[in-house]
Amino acid sequence: MRRALVGIRRRRNGWRVEVRVRGRLHRKQFPLATPVPEMRAWREQQIAAHGGLRATGGTFQADIDTYLSRVASMPTYAQRAAHLALWAQQLGRDRPRRSITDTEIDAVLQTWLETASAGTVRKRRTALQSLFVKLDGKQAPNPVKASTNPKPPKLEARGLDYLTIARLIAAMPARWSAKPGRDRGPSLARVVVTVLAYTGIPPGLLRAVTPTDLQLTAGTVRVKARRKGHGAAARTLPLTVEGLAAFKAFHAVNAYGRFSIGPLNVAFKRAAARIGLEPGSVHLYDLRHSFGMELYRVTRDLATVARFLGHAPGSVVTARYAQGANAAVDTAAAQAFSQALATQRQLALKPAPSSPAQSPARRKSSGR
Repeated sequence: MRRALVGIRRRRNGWRVEVRVRGRLHRKQFPLATPVPEMRAWREQQIAAHGGLRATGGTFQADIDTYLSRVASMPTYAQRAAHLALWAQQLGRDRPRRSITDTEIDAVLQTWLETASAGTVRKRRTALQSLFVKLDGKQAPNPVKASTNPKPPKLEARGLDYLTIARLIAAMPARWSAKPGRDRGPSLARVVVTVLAYTGIPPGLLRAVTPTDLQLTAGTVRVKARRKGHGAAARTLPLTVEGLAAFKAFHAVNAYGRFSIGPLNVAFKRAAARIGLEPGSVHLYDLRHSFGMELYRVTRDLATVARFLGHAPGSVVTARYAQGANAAVDTAAAQAFSQALATQRQLALKPAPSSPAQSPARRKSSGR
């Protein structure tokens, strides 16, 4: 019972009602016979009186709309909006958001786990938790925190080898046209996919790259800060030879911010089908994994991979990107270890240099 009443707890012979507004905790003791709506109303009064961040409209859907207006610049905005639309469908659009309990949230999560992966369900839960935090603050009661977060799925290696990637890019149309026989210029999808494949930049951040971020003469690109996960600061990255060539084509067609990720993914999957790959088994984001995997195979250094991928220092996610190259790196490490031991054995078995022979004069002197 107590867990279903957010901010209301049984204390001896009564109820303790509390609410945190702008970092300050407000409490009041109520008699045991006090109706629950009266205690909830007191919490609402404290939020209004002390300037709490409260969405207007009074319904769950209104709160969702307010939240989305505040995160409109988020790179994954479309995905976040889709997740919250599912919550509104399951929990009810017209009810007050503060009436939602962790028990209800758990029930919805369990239902979703029957048809969706644990990773997808975790993202949906994160979307709802972010809404509560954004509108009420980090310290406010949050029923999502009390719900059970599904266990993260086992990390699996994702990525394609670069011979396959080259075939896939070649299978994409080099030109595009709105009508048969009417040439509209170079294929934007092919240009963008090539950049993604040879730089490892996530699609959302690539859309944010501007002409001033790209230095073709120096062969570098400045990637803006990431807010995903623990976040990462903006950084300037050196480009590979292939990455520089891809960005030159990108610059030539003025692809800055012009592409949409959804249609781009469709074009990518169509190309995969043309070369005999199952479209459902490959994803646009696999190109980023492929870059990280190949970079780790070459450098054998996770810190370097993390810098190129824009991960926070020490991020455990970096290991997932490198996982596909673990076998090659481990084999090379074992060979290097054996070679080092062989060198040490050779040095140990090599005879020590003999001392210089005594001169005749020294031998005659010593004979006296």
